[in-house]
Amino acid sequence: MNNHMTICIDLAKDVFQIAIFNKAGKVKSNKEVSAKKLCEIIAQHPGVDIFMEACGSAHYWARRFSKGGHKVGLIPPHVAAKYRSGNKNDKNDAVAIYEASKSAQLNCVPIRTLEQQDIATLHKYREGYKKERNQIANRIRGFAREYGVNFPLGIKPLQKRIPEVLEDAENELTPISRKILSDLSMQLGRVSDCLAESTKEIESLAKQIEPCRRLTSIPGFSWLCVSMLYAKFGTGESFKRGRDASASLGVVPAHSGSGGKITIGRITKRGDVYLRSLLVNGARAVVSNIRDKTDGLSCWIRKLLVTKSFNVTVIALVNKLVRMALAILKSGDEYQQPVAQ
Repeated sequence: MNNHMTICIDLAKDVFQIAIFNKAGKVKSNKEVSAKKLCEIIAQHPGVDIFMEACGSAHYWARRFSKGGHKVGLIPPHVAAKYRSGNKNDKNDAVAIYEASKSAQLNCVPIRTLEQQDIATLHKYREGYKKERNQIANRIRGFAREYGVNFPLGIKPLQKRIPEVLEDAENELTPISRKILSDLSMQLGRVSDCLAESTKEIESLAKQIEPCRRLTSIPGFSWLCVSMLYAKFGTGESFKRGRDASASLGVVPAHSGSGGKITIGRITKRGDVYLRSLLVNGARAVVSNIRDKTDGLSCWIRKLLVTKSFNVTVIALVNKLVRMALAILKSGDEYQQPVAQ
């Protein structure tokens, strides 16, 4: 039980639901307020605990309230949802946030610094261009197929093939279809250039951050991977142990049981899908290229491949590397190659 007042906020775009609880956990008020009124109410309660769901704008408000001397906690939405009673509405959501905040097993989402927020924003910005590039490429293939023209898979082979198709007078492309494909080709080129530029910007920013430079020494960790990992974990102080970090990314097995019998299932796949995909792709490259390497990590992978499938080994490696990364972030040490056994 909290020994002082607690404020729980259900965030929104314009109107916020703010619930104030006294020392005994009773609701003093639970009402909708504007952003301006929200700040006024918080200013009237110095030093209180503030809890919010980790949703849009949550990190901004968390940084702002933290500067005011408040203890701020960001609760994962799926956790808060388990404590909701009755129908889903703003009032019940605010109460659910309070109930979740009292859990002894609660792991709050780390509050991002502005540096971490910049990196996360750049990654989302880059992903937008990546999706747009794939959409344009699929449109080109779809339109061309209606005229009996097939393009190879991959962006670069597609871009190389388009001029040849447009100049070919023997295919069934009409003047209108050629103009459309030409315009889409130009769009594809511009978006590809923007994607490459945003990738360079992320790498340039990551190279200026000392923890990111240390993380790149871990096998399979590219600049994209380490920058997003840093944006997610920061200094790693919010995790007590490495397994907590792995669990937050959904690469640990799910457990279920009853009557003392525990069943271990597949990985949970919780957390950030984008970051997990970067880690899995990096680990897959490591497992695919162990060959006859004799370092400790390669020997461990080779031994695991004897009894486990390729994909299971990749996930096991991700789990291991995430734990290593957390240890490096928390200790400030450099990566050390495991000793072969």
